[in-house]
Amino acid sequence: MIAYKAYLRNKVYRSEVWLRVFGNISIIFIQISIWKALLGKGTLNGIDLEAMITYSLISTFISMILMSKIIYTLDDKLKSGNITSDLLKPLSYPLLLFFDQLGNVLFQVIFTMIPTLIISWLLFGLSFPTNTYTNIAFAVSVLLALLISFLVGYIIALVSFWFLTTFALDWMISALITVFSGSFLPLWFFSDGWRFVADLLPFQYLGFVPAAIYMEKIDQSDMAWILGKGIFWVFILWMIGQFLWLKAVKRLVIQGG
Repeated sequence: MIAYKAYLRNKVYRSEVWLRVFGNISIIFIQISIWKALLGKGTLNGIDLEAMITYSLISTFISMILMSKIIYTLDDKLKSGNITSDLLKPLSYPLLLFFDQLGNVLFQVIFTMIPTLIISWLLFGLSFPTNTYTNIAFAVSVLLALLISFLVGYIIALVSFWFLTTFALDWMISALITVFSGSFLPLWFFSDGWRFVADLLPFQYLGFVPAAIYMEKIDQSDMAWILGKGIFWVFILWMIGQFLWLKAVKRLVIQGG
Protein backbone atom coordinates (compact mmCIF):
# COMPACT_ATOMS: atom_id res chain seq x y z
CA MET A 1 0.00 0.00 0.00
CA ILE A 2 2.81 2.43 0.90
CA ALA A 3 4.67 1.59 -2.32
CA TYR A 4 1.47 2.02 -4.33
CA LYS A 5 0.83 5.44 -2.79
CA ALA A 6 4.37 6.51 -3.67
CA TYR A 7 3.80 5.24 -7.22
CA LEU A 8 0.59 7.31 -7.51
CA ARG A 9 2.37 10.36 -6.11
CA ASN A 10 4.96 10.10 -8.86
CA LYS A 11 2.27 9.83 -11.54
CA VAL A 12 1.43 13.48 -10.88
CA TYR A 13 4.75 14.29 -12.58
CA ARG A 14 4.37 11.89 -15.51
CA SER A 15 4.48 14.87 -17.92
CA GLU A 16 8.21 15.02 -17.08
CA VAL A 17 8.75 11.42 -18.16
CA TRP A 18 9.82 12.18 -21.71
CA LEU A 19 12.27 14.78 -20.45
CA ARG A 20 13.81 12.13 -18.21
CA VAL A 21 13.90 9.62 -21.07
CA PHE A 22 15.53 12.21 -23.33
CA GLY A 23 18.08 12.97 -20.62
CA ASN A 24 18.89 9.27 -20.18
CA ILE A 25 19.28 8.72 -23.93
CA SER A 26 21.54 11.78 -24.10
CA ILE A 27 23.76 10.41 -21.32
CA ILE A 28 23.99 7.03 -23.07
CA PHE A 29 24.76 8.70 -26.40
CA ILE A 30 27.54 10.80 -24.84
CA GLN A 31 29.09 7.78 -23.14
CA ILE A 32 28.98 5.69 -26.31
CA SER A 33 30.47 8.55 -28.34
CA ILE A 34 33.35 8.82 -25.88
CA TRP A 35 34.04 5.08 -26.04
CA LYS A 36 33.86 5.15 -29.84
CA ALA A 37 36.53 7.85 -29.85
CA LEU A 38 38.71 5.98 -27.36
CA LEU A 39 38.36 2.42 -28.61
CA GLY A 40 37.40 2.66 -32.26
CA LYS A 41 37.72 -0.89 -33.58
CA GLY A 42 40.35 -1.83 -31.03
CA THR A 43 40.21 -3.20 -27.50
CA LEU A 44 41.39 -2.09 -24.07
CA ASN A 45 42.08 -4.73 -21.43
CA GLY A 46 40.14 -7.15 -23.61
CA ILE A 47 37.06 -4.90 -23.76
CA ASP A 48 35.84 -3.78 -27.19
CA LEU A 49 33.34 -1.12 -28.28
CA GLU A 50 30.37 -3.50 -28.41
CA ALA A 51 31.02 -4.51 -24.81
CA MET A 52 31.24 -0.87 -23.71
CA ILE A 53 27.95 -0.05 -25.44
CA THR A 54 26.28 -2.81 -23.45
CA TYR A 55 28.03 -1.66 -20.28
CA SER A 56 26.91 1.95 -20.77
CA LEU A 57 23.31 0.84 -21.29
CA ILE A 58 23.13 -1.47 -18.29
CA SER A 59 24.91 0.90 -15.89
CA THR A 60 22.57 3.72 -16.94
CA PHE A 61 19.51 1.51 -16.43
CA ILE A 62 20.74 0.56 -12.96
CA SER A 63 21.29 4.22 -12.05
CA MET A 64 17.62 4.94 -12.86
CA ILE A 65 16.30 2.65 -10.13
CA LEU A 66 18.71 3.40 -7.27
CA MET A 67 16.96 4.54 -4.09
CA SER A 68 19.10 7.64 -3.62
CA LYS A 69 16.18 10.07 -3.21
CA ILE A 70 15.57 8.86 0.32
CA ILE A 71 18.03 11.54 1.45
CA TYR A 72 15.69 14.31 0.32
CA THR A 73 12.57 12.48 1.52
CA LEU A 74 13.75 12.21 5.12
CA ASP A 75 15.30 15.68 5.07
CA ASP A 76 11.97 17.21 3.96
CA LYS A 77 10.04 15.29 6.63
CA LEU A 78 12.40 16.54 9.31
CA LYS A 79 12.15 20.16 8.20
CA SER A 80 8.35 20.03 7.86
CA GLY A 81 7.80 18.06 11.06
CA ASN A 82 5.83 15.33 9.25
CA ILE A 83 8.16 12.71 10.64
CA THR A 84 6.28 12.79 13.96
CA SER A 85 3.08 11.47 12.34
CA ASP A 86 5.07 8.80 10.49
CA LEU A 87 6.56 7.57 13.75
CA LEU A 88 3.05 6.93 15.11
CA LYS A 89 2.25 4.48 12.31
CA PRO A 90 2.28 0.74 13.22
CA LEU A 91 5.26 0.02 10.98
CA SER A 92 8.99 0.30 11.41
CA TYR A 93 9.97 3.70 10.05
CA PRO A 94 12.94 2.38 8.03
CA LEU A 95 10.57 -0.14 6.40
CA LEU A 96 8.07 2.62 5.70
CA LEU A 97 10.80 4.60 3.94
CA PHE A 98 11.93 1.52 2.00
CA PHE A 99 8.46 0.77 0.64
CA ASP A 100 7.99 4.45 -0.18
CA GLN A 101 11.18 4.34 -2.24
CA LEU A 102 10.06 1.04 -3.79
CA GLY A 103 7.02 2.85 -5.17
CA ASN A 104 9.34 5.42 -6.73
CA VAL A 105 11.36 2.60 -8.30
CA LEU A 106 8.21 1.02 -9.73
CA PHE A 107 7.31 4.31 -11.37
CA GLN A 108 10.82 4.73 -12.77
CA VAL A 109 10.80 1.20 -14.21
CA ILE A 110 7.42 1.58 -15.95
CA PHE A 111 7.61 5.17 -17.17
CA THR A 112 11.34 5.82 -17.55
CA MET A 113 13.41 2.66 -17.70
CA ILE A 114 11.26 0.63 -20.13
CA PRO A 115 10.87 3.49 -22.69
CA THR A 116 14.61 4.21 -22.44
CA LEU A 117 15.35 0.50 -22.88
CA ILE A 118 13.20 0.24 -26.02
CA ILE A 119 14.65 3.39 -27.61
CA SER A 120 18.22 2.37 -26.71
CA TRP A 121 17.68 -1.12 -28.16
CA LEU A 122 16.47 0.44 -31.43
CA LEU A 123 19.29 3.00 -31.60
CA PHE A 124 22.29 1.11 -30.28
CA GLY A 125 21.30 -2.55 -30.09
CA LEU A 126 21.36 -4.63 -26.93
CA SER A 127 22.02 -8.32 -26.49
CA PHE A 128 20.39 -10.28 -23.70
CA PRO A 129 22.03 -13.09 -21.68
CA THR A 130 20.59 -16.54 -22.36
CA ASN A 131 22.29 -18.37 -19.50
CA THR A 132 19.82 -19.04 -16.68
CA TYR A 133 22.52 -18.81 -13.99
CA THR A 134 23.58 -15.40 -15.34
CA ASN A 135 20.00 -14.12 -15.30
CA ILE A 136 19.48 -15.24 -11.72
CA ALA A 137 22.79 -13.71 -10.60
CA PHE A 138 21.94 -10.48 -12.40
CA ALA A 139 18.54 -10.32 -10.66
CA VAL A 140 20.25 -10.82 -7.28
CA SER A 141 22.81 -8.10 -8.12
CA VAL A 142 20.01 -5.65 -9.00
CA LEU A 143 18.32 -6.40 -5.67
CA LEU A 144 21.64 -5.76 -3.91
CA ALA A 145 21.96 -2.45 -5.80
CA LEU A 146 18.52 -1.41 -4.55
CA LEU A 147 19.24 -2.39 -0.94
CA ILE A 148 22.72 -0.88 -0.79
CA SER A 149 21.61 2.39 -2.45
CA PHE A 150 18.72 2.61 0.03
CA LEU A 151 20.91 1.93 3.06
CA VAL A 152 23.66 4.36 1.98
CA GLY A 153 21.06 7.07 1.38
CA TYR A 154 19.31 6.21 4.65
CA ILE A 155 22.54 6.51 6.65
CA ILE A 156 23.31 9.89 5.07
CA ALA A 157 19.75 11.05 5.71
CA LEU A 158 19.99 10.15 9.40
CA VAL A 159 22.82 12.65 9.73
CA SER A 160 20.07 15.28 9.32
CA PHE A 161 19.13 14.63 12.95
CA TRP A 162 22.43 16.16 14.03
CA PHE A 163 23.02 18.75 11.31
CA LEU A 164 20.78 21.28 9.62
CA THR A 165 21.73 20.03 6.17
CA THR A 166 23.33 17.00 4.57
CA PHE A 167 24.29 18.81 1.36
CA ALA A 168 28.07 18.54 1.82
CA LEU A 169 27.98 14.89 2.88
CA ASP A 170 25.52 14.02 0.12
CA TRP A 171 27.75 15.73 -2.45
CA MET A 172 30.83 13.87 -1.21
CA ILE A 173 29.12 10.45 -1.20
CA SER A 174 27.60 11.12 -4.63
CA ALA A 175 31.07 11.88 -5.97
CA LEU A 176 32.44 8.68 -4.46
CA ILE A 177 29.57 6.67 -5.95
CA THR A 178 30.12 8.20 -9.39
CA VAL A 179 33.77 7.15 -9.31
CA PHE A 180 33.73 3.83 -7.46
CA SER A 181 30.43 2.44 -8.74
CA GLY A 182 32.04 2.26 -12.17
CA SER A 183 28.93 3.85 -13.65
CA PHE A 184 31.04 5.91 -16.04
CA LEU A 185 34.50 4.31 -16.00
CA PRO A 186 34.36 0.51 -15.45
CA LEU A 187 36.59 -0.90 -12.74
CA TRP A 188 38.37 -2.97 -15.42
CA PHE A 189 40.26 0.20 -16.36
CA PHE A 190 41.27 1.17 -12.81
CA SER A 191 44.88 0.87 -11.74
CA ASP A 192 45.65 -1.85 -9.21
CA GLY A 193 45.73 0.65 -6.35
CA TRP A 194 42.40 2.28 -7.16
CA ARG A 195 40.81 -1.12 -7.91
CA PHE A 196 41.88 -2.23 -4.43
CA VAL A 197 40.15 0.84 -2.94
CA ALA A 198 37.02 0.17 -5.01
CA ASP A 199 36.93 -3.43 -3.77
CA LEU A 200 36.94 -2.18 -0.18
CA LEU A 201 33.78 -0.09 -0.75
CA PRO A 202 30.17 -1.16 -1.43
CA PHE A 203 29.69 1.28 -4.32
CA GLN A 204 30.67 -1.16 -7.10
CA TYR A 205 27.35 -2.92 -6.48
CA LEU A 206 25.57 0.23 -7.69
CA GLY A 207 26.78 -0.13 -11.28
CA PHE A 208 29.81 -2.21 -12.11
CA VAL A 209 28.83 -5.56 -10.58
CA PRO A 210 25.34 -5.81 -12.16
CA ALA A 211 26.71 -4.73 -15.55
CA ALA A 212 29.67 -7.13 -15.39
CA ILE A 213 27.39 -10.01 -14.42
CA TYR A 214 24.96 -9.16 -17.23
CA MET A 215 27.85 -9.17 -19.71
CA GLU A 216 29.13 -12.47 -18.28
CA LYS A 217 32.49 -10.87 -17.50
CA ILE A 218 32.58 -12.44 -14.03
CA ASP A 219 33.53 -16.10 -13.78
CA GLN A 220 30.87 -18.35 -12.31
CA SER A 221 33.46 -19.57 -9.80
CA ASP A 222 33.72 -16.00 -8.44
CA MET A 223 30.00 -15.24 -8.58
CA ALA A 224 29.07 -16.66 -5.15
CA TRP A 225 31.91 -14.73 -3.48
CA ILE A 226 30.99 -11.42 -5.12
CA LEU A 227 27.27 -11.73 -4.37
CA GLY A 228 28.03 -12.98 -0.87
CA LYS A 229 30.20 -9.92 -0.25
CA GLY A 230 27.30 -7.75 -1.43
CA ILE A 231 24.98 -9.45 1.07
CA PHE A 232 27.60 -8.85 3.77
CA TRP A 233 27.62 -5.14 2.87
CA VAL A 234 23.83 -5.02 3.16
CA PHE A 235 24.11 -6.47 6.68
CA ILE A 236 26.86 -4.04 7.72
CA LEU A 237 25.03 -1.00 6.36
CA TRP A 238 21.78 -2.14 7.95
CA MET A 239 23.50 -2.45 11.34
CA ILE A 240 24.97 1.04 10.98
CA GLY A 241 21.56 2.38 9.98
CA GLN A 242 19.86 0.71 12.97
CA PHE A 243 22.43 2.15 15.37
CA LEU A 244 22.05 5.67 13.97
CA TRP A 245 18.26 5.36 13.92
CA LEU A 246 18.09 4.46 17.62
CA LYS A 247 20.34 7.42 18.44
CA ALA A 248 18.30 9.71 16.18
CA VAL A 249 14.96 8.74 17.77
CA LYS A 250 16.36 9.45 21.23
CA ARG A 251 17.57 12.83 20.03
CA LEU A 252 14.15 13.58 18.52
CA VAL A 253 12.37 12.68 21.77
CA ILE A 254 14.80 14.72 23.90
CA GLN A 255 14.20 17.75 21.66
CA GLY A 256 10.44 17.37 22.13
CA GLY A 257 9.69 15.97 18.62
